[in-house]
Amino acid sequence: MKALPAQSDSSIINEQSLGHEWTRSALGEHASIASFAAFSIALMTNGAPSNLVQDALKAALDEVRHARTSFAIASKLRGQHIVPGSLPESKHEFGHDLKALAIAVAKEGCIDETLSALDAAYKAELIGYALETELESTEYSGIDKDTLVWIQKELNMIAMDESRHSSLAWRTLNWICNVDSEACDEVKTNILNDDKLEQAFHHRFGSADNLQIMQLWREHYLEDCIEGEDVEVDFYDLLSEAARNLMIRSHAATNSTRQ
Repeated sequence: MKALPAQSDSSIINEQSLGHEWTRSALGEHASIASFAAFSIALMTNGAPSNLVQDALKAALDEVRHARTSFAIASKLRGQHIVPGSLPESKHEFGHDLKALAIAVAKEGCIDETLSALDAAYKAELIGYALETELESTEYSGIDKDTLVWIQKELNMIAMDESRHSSLAWRTLNWICNVDSEACDEVKTNILNDDKLEQAFHHRFGSADNLQIMQLWREHYLEDCIEGEDVEVDFYDLLSEAARNLMIRSHAATNSTRQ
């Protein structure tokens, strides 16, 4: 039997580093299951339309799939079975408070879910680059092809799901704006202003180059009040292009620092 080629030290380091990164992501996805369950109750408590409640419950099931997938990827990369523990005791209190709901939706949905979708699409593009070039220049370099193809496929699915979750957040905020102008103004002024969006993007990606993706998303769903699957697909295409551009700039910056 022909022996398999030994892994390089850099490949082993990459796998372990990525394994820990995917473990953190998996724990976040695991916690998001409970977050969407709580969001569903908050929507019902505040008299939200049934379609928003239905989509929130669907989003919770998406997060179940994301968590399972992420723990499986982490386990593969780290070479050991990784599973979540119990969540801490819940501190949630549910009351009729549209302003509090609007603020939470803006922060956790409109901003965080949009950036999560972009992050997943960006990483999928990064893997595509690693598969095409086979160069030792990305965090995914040195990992076997089958594993990379699997991770890329799952990341694309996660990006699509997260873009729908972002859409849900914007549609929820649009509903709140229609029934409570004070809560709407509070969010627009203090949460969804350009400075806060830029800070959030910079915190996630270390650059504000692709801030327009957040601005377009805000305009698409908040100002134009557009809903529908066709719009979500259009945004996913836009998001994928932005992720590609982000990957290209990131790689170019890495090369310039090495020269």
